[in-house]
Amino acid sequence: MPIDVDFSLPFAAGRPLPRQVERAGRRGVDWATEHRLIRPTEAAIGYFLDLRLADVSTGFCPEADGPDLDVMTDVITWTAVCDDFFDGPAGDDPRFAEAAVLALSSVTGSAGPAGVPPGVEALAAATADLWARMRAPMSPAWQARAARNWRRFLRSFLAEADARRARTVPDLAGYLALRRETMAMYVYLDAAERTGRYEVPERVLTDPSLLRLSTLQIDILAHCNDVHSLEHEEARGDTHNLVLVLEQESGRSRDEVIEEIRDRVGRLVLRFQRAADDIPSLCDRLSCDPAERAATYRHLAALTRQLRVTYDWSLATTRYTLRAASGRRPEYLQASTGRSGAVAGRAGLARTGLVPQQIGEAR
Repeated sequence: MPIDVDFSLPFAAGRPLPRQVERAGRRGVDWATEHRLIRPTEAAIGYFLDLRLADVSTGFCPEADGPDLDVMTDVITWTAVCDDFFDGPAGDDPRFAEAAVLALSSVTGSAGPAGVPPGVEALAAATADLWARMRAPMSPAWQARAARNWRRFLRSFLAEADARRARTVPDLAGYLALRRETMAMYVYLDAAERTGRYEVPERVLTDPSLLRLSTLQIDILAHCNDVHSLEHEEARGDTHNLVLVLEQESGRSRDEVIEEIRDRVGRLVLRFQRAADDIPSLCDRLSCDPAERAATYRHLAALTRQLRVTYDWSLATTRYTLRAASGRRPEYLQASTGRSGAVAGRAGLARTGLVPQQIGEAR
């Protein structure tokens, strides 16, 4: 099955300490239940933990701990919840989805959440809490860029929902254009800066060489992820998948298409490595001072680390297993994210009998 396809990415990532992973696992549950995003039941929390999001947050910033690690953990939790929220009934109602995206996007403005529709209150409040902690220590320039990226990420759900409702397989160009939006790597790169307390100069980030490197990173991960998530997406009726795109365009068998994607990934990896080798000359060309150069190298390390961690996570998470490929919507989210019936925080965990220490053991 596609989940077993090995792409052999030649990238390394630091290993977080077990206590960091345990902290992130507890934190993800605590924050999500406190903000009434997931059901405070043992089954829902178990499902959430089986996603192994703590592997991602700690892998993205293995040197972080304390409140900084909490920020990255909450970013990973938030993007996962948003993904499943708009993959569910919210994404099937265009007017509601548009209103939800506008409300969540408004969080990054000076006035905070505005025009929040019923059923989005909890997610909007969680978004506001996260954004306040994300922006606090960062410069106005970073805040403006990160806000644009959050809005970009949220708007991508509308385009993705439109594609899902159309039930048509896009051509390759259309696939790539949307996939580069729906992959949240640009959000995670901003979070890496916030977690590590550094900022990459804007002239570096907007240089064509670095933009090319970021696009290659997304394309590599999108190619791999579309193979690993194929059965999951087919069962749900999603057609925005590279395997389906190439099958339609070429008329070849699935095995042949997957082998082609493996070849494509190999070529993309070589291009990524060559582009990464050019980073020192980019810093020279842009006359980066020592601090700017150090931040640029940290950005390159984050790009590379995300490749390894995201790929490894896709093989370990239950998100793409046969159980998840049944086509059923995720059942860990609150039935109504902003209405009565939600039980918050540690009190909710106590009612389930799954206290923080047991959460760590459940992993």
